[in-house]
Amino acid sequence: MKKTTINTILLSIIAIMSISICFLIFCIVTRPRYVIVNEPETAKIMEVDNLSEDTALPETISAMNDTLPAETETSTTTMMHGKTSTRVNIRDAASQDARVLNTVDEGTTFDILEILNNGWTKILYEGVEAYISSDYVIITTE
Repeated sequence: MKKTTINTILLSIIAIMSISICFLIFCIVTRPRYVIVNEPETAKIMEVDNLSEDTALPETISAMNDTLPAETETSTTTMMHGKTSTRVNIRDAASQDARVLNTVDEGTTFDILEILNNGWTKILYEGVEAYISSDYVIITTE
């Protein structure tokens, strides 16, 4: 084969590979950053751009608090249930420093006793009151 023919073939291969790489980068950049679940939605999830309570607008915080269930004593007519969204620690107090009672897998179910404003949820786990970070709780209707 002639040298120019080989150069043309190699340039064509490089062009095709460059287009393929650009397409893959586009797919990665535009992919959804959430998981599509075929279960009925039971919790309202709000996405906030890393606002702390000090820097967030008061109306944003108030809107977020309005969407949470009100803190009330355990009702005998309506018991909330939940499940874990990932592998998570069950603790004996509402603190990162509290003793870990158990580590449970994703999908572990429990009864919710109270949703606290400090980012923790009080649950009934194996007959004992315990706490789990609210970031990993999915409220269910089951």
